[in-house]
Amino acid sequence: MGKRDRYYDHVDPEYQRWSRTYRSFPGVDECVRLILNGKATGAWADIVVFEIAENASENLAGMIDIFRDHESDDVAVFILNALELAALPVSVPFLSDVLRERKAKFVPYAKRGLTAINTKESRTALFNATDG
Repeated sequence: MGKRDRYYDHVDPEYQRWSRTYRSFPGVDECVRLILNGKATGAWADIVVFEIAENASENLAGMIDIFRDHESDDVAVFILNALELAALPVSVPFLSDVLRERKAKFVPYAKRGLTAINTKESRTALFNATDG
């Protein structure tokens, strides 16, 4: 079953509304706009995270730039949630940097993301974060 059918036939009317509004991935920038405008709440918050996660491999560099350059912690949390779901091994260096920065709000998300990736590199990053 394709993504369109998953949302179009979903039991939750908000998922159906998303399907009518966005027939394909709207892009990370549009998702950020929804977050900043307060539209990414409830079911739409879940959908935004899932959509970003499904498309993270193609948009990782842009996601990292948004995380680094954006002032909104809400946007950063959505990005980190999406990376946790995506569990991309290529995101280990970024998540390791987030851990090293030790910003309390982001550390749990980075740890869960590294745990989800579960490679030698991610496990080493987690170990090094607790060592010190």
